Amino acid sequence: EGDFGKIYVDFPDGRRQVSVLILVWSYSNAPFAIALPTERTEAILEGMVQAFEFFGCIPREVWWDNPKTVAVALLSGRDRKVNPRYAALASHYVFEPMFCMAASGNEKPVVENRVKTLQRRWGTPVPRVKDFEELNAYLRECCLQDQSRPSRDAKSTIGERLEHDRQNAASLPQHRFDACTRQPAKVDKYQFARFDNVSYSVPRTAAFKTVTVKGYVDRVEIIDGEFQVVATHERSYEPGDQVLNPLHYLLTL
Repeated sequence: EGDFGKIYVDFPDGRRQVSVLILVWSYSNAPFAIALPTERTEAILEGMVQAFEFFGCIPREVWWDNPKTVAVALLSGRDRKVNPRYAALASHYVFEPMFCMAASGNEKPVVENRVKTLQRRWGTPVPRVKDFEELNAYLRECCLQDQSRPSRDAKSTIGERLEHDRQNAASLPQHRFDACTRQPAKVDKYQFARFDNVSYSVPRTAAFKTVTVKGYVDRVEIIDGEFQVVATHERSYEPGDQVLNPLHYLLTL
């Protein structure tokens, strides 16, 4: 089961609210939590890939409510028009994408309770960290320590029940999923390609071309043609921002 929760975190530049993706096994109640700078599709993809690697296996089903970042449209019953990149993730790891009925979050109660755990135990008192990397190291340690806690039946630990989950799960594939979203962009005369309302520079050789922009949680890659990466930038989440590499303008100068 998957969902987002929010906690407050103290960074060197002040306190701010952070989104945390939580994935939890329904049987064992074993959790995985990762803080992310956004709740967009690429963040969900990256978080789920890291969760599968954390557990070392793939569940048969993954349940969500109906966020538009995952389910683009609600059809009849449980049928959904699934986001193409989430569908690609499900195909790569061979799990069944499942969704609650509309306004029926109670169908995934385990993760709903884990959101409360995040806020009441792991987010209280307010964590003080230097960056997301340190915050996520803290959250992973919380998840590992939680495996030694008694399970719901009090006859075993969460970690012991997790082993049963692993026995019924699929193995990790040989290759990691490319956890990004993709979209075409027209490079303008100033050598900028726009993605998510932010402009990123490219070399002069790509000016006026249509390129493919791959948006990851932490970076943006710009592809000219089929495979050639012509620019890589740190991801900006500031609307209207311009991110440029001065070396891209040497030829023009």
